Amino acid sequence: MVDKFTHYFTKLEKLSSDALLRSAEKLVVSENTSIAKLIAHLAEMSSRKTALKLGYSSLYQYCIESLNLSEGAVPARIHVANVSRRFPQLLVALAERRISLTVAALLAPHLIEDNVQKVISDCAGNTRKQTEEYLVAIKPKPVFEPSIRKRPATAAPALEPSPRDATAPAPSMSPSSSSPVPNHPPVETPKSSPTILQPARPAIFNFRFSADREFKDKFERLAEVMGVENAQKNIAEILAKALDIALEKKDPKKKLERRRKRQGGTTGKSRSDEVTEKDEPAKSRYVASEVRGRVHERDGYQCVYVG
Repeated sequence: MVDKFTHYFTKLEKLSSDALLRSAEKLVVSENTSIAKLIAHLAEMSSRKTALKLGYSSLYQYCIESLNLSEGAVPARIHVANVSRRFPQLLVALAERRISLTVAALLAPHLIEDNVQKVISDCAGNTRKQTEEYLVAIKPKPVFEPSIRKRPATAAPALEPSPRDATAPAPSMSPSSSSPVPNHPPVETPKSSPTILQPARPAIFNFRFSADREFKDKFERLAEVMGVENAQKNIAEILAKALDIALEKKDPKKKLERRRKRQGGTTGKSRSDEVTEKDEPAKSRYVASEVRGRVHERDGYQCVYVG
């Protein structure tokens, strides 16, 4: 097997860049088609109770122990398998690369006969984040009430009770083949992170995270400095003001905008555009702030360091 891939790399090295790209695209098409077909297999196994007959506690366990799929790869496949018989359009879109497996799993619990075509079409080419924001317009989530609570010292880190995430139903498979939408036993899934950032409404996001006492003290002091009363009820307002101040001070874009305003919008060359050796000592690493601003703008405000 090692020799096989050694020879395969040799073959790839001889391909032109265009041929290499075309070959990769063909493999992606083949991979997506295989995933869609595997999901169809899982749906059929569910109707036959195949996993149970083989002695596995669930289809989820079968996928991990027999098919050697990773624990992270199984839930999405089962989410889609849950509705694939009723909505085969989802498998078609997946096989045709119009949507990813992640997006298909997010859409699965929201599909009905009246919206399946539109939802799949609207989410074609979307990322997970874009899809989550799209779905809250269909089924908005409760908006978190602002609060600051002390986590119990004896309890393991966990989220306070919150509404179930509609985009992540517990994977399961039904023993009945007559039902158009199979019911499935719960699947073990990793515990949620205590940090949350998710859309609740089309233009509203829920934030939740844990912080130490020092952060809490700083936050309450910040509220005092800004003149905001009842810090716990106005968390969003306080953080929004703090972000504005931080960006105004640290964001290179903001600095460049202010500098251009001071210059009156002139387009002529400034002294910093014609830096000569006499401007700074030869051994100095000093770079004029205006030059830094122009370089940041040129590089899209991203690090371009190459080691």
